[in-house]
Parts: sequence; structure tokens; C-alpha cells
Amino acid sequence: MANRKAGNYSFTFTILAFICWIVFTVTTVLDISIIYDWTSIFIGLFSGLAIFSAVEDMGRFKGLGYCFGTGCLVWVLADVIWAFNVHVLGESEIIYKITDNIYLIPDYFFLLALIVYAREIFTKVDYSRIFINTFIFSALAIVFGYRFALDYHEFGNRVTLELVELILYFFVSIFTLIMAAFIISQTGTKHSKSFYLVSIPLTIFSFLEIRYTYYLVINEEPENMYIDIAYMLFLVFYAGGLCRSDMKDVELSIKPLTGKRSNYVYWINGSMLFVLTMVLYIVKYFNSFMVFVMIISIMGYVIMCKTVQTNMLTEELLERQKSENARLEKMVEDKTRELREMNEYLEHISNTDALTGLYNRRYGMDYLAQLVKDGDNYPIALYSLDLNYFKPINDNYGHDMGDVVLKEVGHRLHHLGQDRCTAIRIGGDEFLVIFKNATNDLAINGIGDIICQKMDEPINASVITEENELKSQQFTISASIGVAVIPADTEEIEELYKMADEALYAIKHTHEKSAVLMYRDIESFLSEHKNNETDAAEKSDSEESDITEADVQIEKG
Repeated sequence: MANRKAGNYSFTFTILAFICWIVFTVTTVLDISIIYDWTSIFIGLFSGLAIFSAVEDMGRFKGLGYCFGTGCLVWVLADVIWAFNVHVLGESEIIYKITDNIYLIPDYFFLLALIVYAREIFTKVDYSRIFINTFIFSALAIVFGYRFALDYHEFGNRVTLELVELILYFFVSIFTLIMAAFIISQTGTKHSKSFYLVSIPLTIFSFLEIRYTYYLVINEEPENMYIDIAYMLFLVFYAGGLCRSDMKDVELSIKPLTGKRSNYVYWINGSMLFVLTMVLYIVKYFNSFMVFVMIISIMGYVIMCKTVQTNMLTEELLERQKSENARLEKMVEDKTRELREMNEYLEHISNTDALTGLYNRRYGMDYLAQLVKDGDNYPIALYSLDLNYFKPINDNYGHDMGDVVLKEVGHRLHHLGQDRCTAIRIGGDEFLVIFKNATNDLAINGIGDIICQKMDEPINASVITEENELKSQQFTISASIGVAVIPADTEEIEELYKMADEALYAIKHTHEKSAVLMYRDIESFLSEHKNNETDAAEKSDSEESDITEADVQIEKG
């Protein structure tokens, strides 16, 4: 909304500037000085306000807008002093002299705007090339202009302040003209309409300023009403062009010189300029001062070119160094990643049982020790498992089939459905399950029941024989499970493991299916199991006695 409002202001100011220019043109032709002198003030004022209103929409070209806007306002200042001197003070010669010098200041701002624009659209190296070439051409033009000025008797061979002012004025105009020509020659028609609405009037403006200097040198009146009308129209064009805000945000580049010659081209150019200078001095067209100026200019040209070339080489070396650093960093990153992956793989295989994918004994005991050390996972239940009926599988169906069974057992223990459980393979058909935060016996017995249920489910195993045949078999196995708890049963890990094993061997071969026994229940379980065995023996003896008595009765009969 703010940008749209600023755009409306800039457009309005541009229209007002154009209307004032029409009034200025008519009154100039009719020679109504009191009107056109004051109307010219409003043309510059509205043009400057229009440009400043559009600055925020210019993006990276804001500097361009500030330079043109300031130039227009300085022109307004000169017009105000001029009108005040003519219509109030009575045409003071001193004020005229001051005003003439102020009128030259906008030329510097317009040149600065062109430099800012070139700096934005070109790379640093390309901009430096354009600036250096513009400088040496301008210096050559200045020397010839100076020689032309000396041909008029009013200067003779003296370097006066007036001559310096004219030469400086001519230098700014010719520098602007040459730089504009370089920019257009290097970029073609890729610019926006805004650029041409500004650059074309600026180019004509520079030609007219050169003409103005020429007439001052030959001591003729440079002013006429058509030139004044054109000057004021150019201010309107600057406002109209910059208010469009459609400059393309692109980087344009000069085609670089290639081959070995590019390293010596500035030496060749400098040498040619030096030879030309000496020839003109020999034929007495250049005097000693002009030769001095040309030598200083040539030296400046060579030094600037050498500096640009050095900067180019430095930037190229920096880019190569950055590229090499990036390549090395990428290599280091890749090697670091490979090393990390290898370390992770080595750690994995060192901590994992290759057959079942469960943690191995070493890692399992370290993990248990860490849980005990942390102290945040108490109570911890350790389940010690030993498979029943597994040895006949290996003996009758081979170790390959036994490995398939062990893999399935490992898979079932790994997927108990409890995040607090960690399964470990000790070796052979022995396993451990660590259950942390085992808060009560109900939870401990629940995990034991889940393990028993998993172990009692039939296992379907298949292997490929040496004859490349698929051999399938279903097995029913079970597990004997002993459980010990820290800290209820012991505070030591080794004791915990032994207690779990003791409970395992106490219950082993006492059930056809999987069974679990806690260490604290061993005595009661053994006592009950012994009583059951005694009762079973007595019952068996009673049945045998009954059979014997029956046999005796049959014989007596």
C-alpha cells in the first residue's frame, strides 16, 4: 500500500513537471522572462520530488535515484538564485558567476549516478575495466581540449582559473558521454525502458554541455532558448524514466580477453599512447605541460590495469582455493561418514549375535551393569532361558534347521511387545531377557507368561538342501525359565545371573511345556515337586500291590 501511494505521488509530480515545462516552453518562446524564470524552478522541483518519491521502488538502484534527485534539486537552487538576482537584486555579476558554477554541480551528480548504475549491473572486474578505459579516453580528450583552448589569444600559454574550470567542466561531460557509450556498447538492448528514458537524454545533455564549453572557449554566447527548453525537458525525462521502476535486476558481463596477450594489452595500449604523445610533442602540437599530463595519465592507466589484473588473479586464486577447500572438506566429510558408518557397523557386529540379531553376552552384561549403575531402572528382573527339545533338532535335522529355529526364537524374544524388555543370546540355546522397572511380581510373572506363550507356539522351519530342494518341518519346543530380581534377591550382577540360572535348572524338565520359576520360590517349588513325586510313587506302589494280591487270589482259586 505504501509503495503504491509513493508511486502515485511520483507520477503526480512528473505530470506537474511536464505541465510546468509546457508553460516554460511557451513563455520562453514569447520571451516572458518573469514567468519562465520562476517556472523553471518548479520543473526542477517537481522532477526532484518525483524521483525521490520513487526511490523506494528502485531496489538496488536507489543510489541512482538519489543522485538524479539531488542533481535536480541543485538545479532548482541555481534557478532560485538566478531568478532572485534578475528580478530582485538587479543582475549582480558576482551572483551570476556563483550561479554559473552551481549550474555545473548537477553534471557531477548525473555522472555519479551513471557510475553507480555501472557498478550495480557489472561485476567488479568488468566495472573496473570500463572505468579505466573511460578514464584514459577522457584524459586524452581533455589534453586535446586543452590544446584547443590554448589556440585562443585570451588564454595564451597561461593556465588560469577560468581555463581550469572549463577543462574540468569538459572532463565531466566527456567522461559521462564515454561511460554511457561503454555501458550501451557492452550491454546492447538488454536494458529496460527506464534506462533509455534516462540515458538517451543524459547522452544528449552531455553533448550539449560539450557544446556549451566549446562556445565559452571561443568566447561566444552559449545560451539560447532552445537549449534551455531542452535542458528542462531532460529533467522531466529523468523523472519520468526513474519513476517507471522497471529496471532489470540482471548482471551483465564483458567478454574477457583470452590468451597470453591479455596479460600485456595494457602495456601495449600505454606504449602506443606514450608514442603518440611523444610524436605530438616533437611536431610541437603538445607542450611540456600536456606531455606531463599525458604521462601521468598513462602511468595511472597502467597502474590501474595492473591492479585490476592482480585483483582478478587474487580472486581467481581465492576461488580455486575455495573450490579446493570445498573438495577437501567434501572428501573429509565422506571419509568421516564412511569411518562413522564403519565404526557403527563394527560396534554393531561386536555387540550383536550374528545368527539371531539379538545383543550378545558381552554387550548384554555391560547393558545390565549400566542399568544397575544408573539406578533409575530398579527393580530389574533377569530371565534366564534354556530351550527344551532343541538338541534332537540339530541331531536329526541338521544344524541349518537348528539355526532357523534359533532365529525364530530370537525374533519372538525381540518382539515381546514390551519396550522395557531387552533380549540377549548367551550362546547355543541359552538366552536372557532383561526387564527394567519391574515394579511388582504381577508384572514379572506377566512377562514370564508372555515368554512361555511365545516359546510354546509351533515353529515352522524351512531350509534349502544341498540338492537345492526346499525342506520344511514344524517343531514344538519349550523353554525353562528362571527369574532373579535386583534388589529383591541380590545387589550383585554375578549373583543375579547365578540365581536366575539356579531357578532355571530347578524347573528344567519338570514340565512338558514352558515354565517359569522365580529364585525366591525355589525351595517351595522343590518341596512341592518332591511331595508330588512321593505321592506319585506311593500311588504306583499301591497299584502294584493290588495287582499282586489279585494274582494270588486267582491262583488260590
